[in-house]
Amino acid sequence: MEAVLSSVTPQLSTATHRHLPPFRRRDRNTFHLYSPSPPPTTANAAINTSSIEHRIQESLSLLDLMQSESISPDPSLLCSILKCCADARCLRLGRIAHEKAVLAGLDTDPFVGNSLLLLYSRCGFLSTARKLFDEMPSRNVVSWTTAISMYHHAGLPHEAINLYRLMCGGAAFDNSVVKPNCFTYTTVLNCCASVKDFELGVKLHGQIVDDGLQNDKFIIVALIDMYTKCGKVCDARKVFDKIPELSIEASTAMIEGYSGNGQPKEAVDVMRMVLRSGPVAEMVIALGFTAMIRPFLMEMALRHGQEIHAHIIKFGHKPENKHLSALLNLYERCDKMAIAYRVFKEMEVKEFGLWRRLLSGFVRNGLYAEALMVYAEMTTLDYKMSHFVVIEALNACVGMRGLKEGRQIHGTLLKVENLMGSTSLTVLSELYITCGKHEEALKVSNLNVNIKNFIHRVTQ
Repeated sequence: MEAVLSSVTPQLSTATHRHLPPFRRRDRNTFHLYSPSPPPTTANAAINTSSIEHRIQESLSLLDLMQSESISPDPSLLCSILKCCADARCLRLGRIAHEKAVLAGLDTDPFVGNSLLLLYSRCGFLSTARKLFDEMPSRNVVSWTTAISMYHHAGLPHEAINLYRLMCGGAAFDNSVVKPNCFTYTTVLNCCASVKDFELGVKLHGQIVDDGLQNDKFIIVALIDMYTKCGKVCDARKVFDKIPELSIEASTAMIEGYSGNGQPKEAVDVMRMVLRSGPVAEMVIALGFTAMIRPFLMEMALRHGQEIHAHIIKFGHKPENKHLSALLNLYERCDKMAIAYRVFKEMEVKEFGLWRRLLSGFVRNGLYAEALMVYAEMTTLDYKMSHFVVIEALNACVGMRGLKEGRQIHGTLLKVENLMGSTSLTVLSELYITCGKHEEALKVSNLNVNIKNFIHRVTQ
């Protein structure tokens, strides 16, 4: 809560403080909101959208009070209010603050202008933010970086890169060249990674070295990510090997880079290097369980995955749902279905894709009864059945000669629209033949032929 309050309670000058009414002067330097803060023990629970908006509203009321007393607000006060509106994505109150900034003649202040730019970009009003940016009388590196980040976070990396080129070339606006900072470089490198612009990425790397910023931890991660996304894993490794002090963030980026480029063994090597650098449980948690499991999945290295799982359990860390999902994928792909099912039962949220994976794993391993049990659970949970799920369930019926279960699924095919297809009817026909029901198999085969003929006529 202190963080929320501090964002809307800036330092006031002595002159401004002297003009405030007595009940507002609780401290010589700091303006305190009139409403009391909740007790520290309940502070976290009290932080929600409505309470934050309420405090922003009180701060805006203070601006009205200052205006009535002919007191000009400090730019820092407006910046704090606008930043709070941006963080809360509260455009309604942000626009009110914008109006008050215009009335006070502070909208041309560079710091207030940057805060307005942040507000509209955070709230998704890109055209408004860009208009403000274009109309700013002066732009510093914060202005440019905020605008570049706006396009990056909106999924428009090409626009972000174009704006960066304008910033460095001085080819627009006031023809001044602004020098990028760490945040600018990091954002543009992320854009290069998104569009695989290796040429610009290399150029940025050179500029970063010239500026002496190559050891910045955010830039290191962005460089590794850029090189690996562009398929230049060796260049990424060169950056990684030059790190003065090994960091979890850079290690994770390198592991993900190797995994994403089909080099799981190299990913495991980096992982082992990190695990040797500190307590295993802490390193596993810091690295991210999903990032660690992925290379094991790729080379189906069951033993290493089990080792990580054992460390997690041993040191009392309860894996999150995404970690359990990664474990389930590993065990299922390695045909350890009993363990996979045990992990599955531990999950609080069971997504449809995991049900499918479990069903497929049971069928592939000849555990047909277990597969049909999973299918039955899916039907009771009202999942929308897919063609794939029905085919896997029918394959389980074929494997165990489950005529009764197969007929039930046949009934589902007839009732539910879009479930019946050529593949499912072929498997169903195979089931009836396996169980000696040739007449029923013939009916299904004829239906399958009719469907194929219909599809052929439609697609001609």
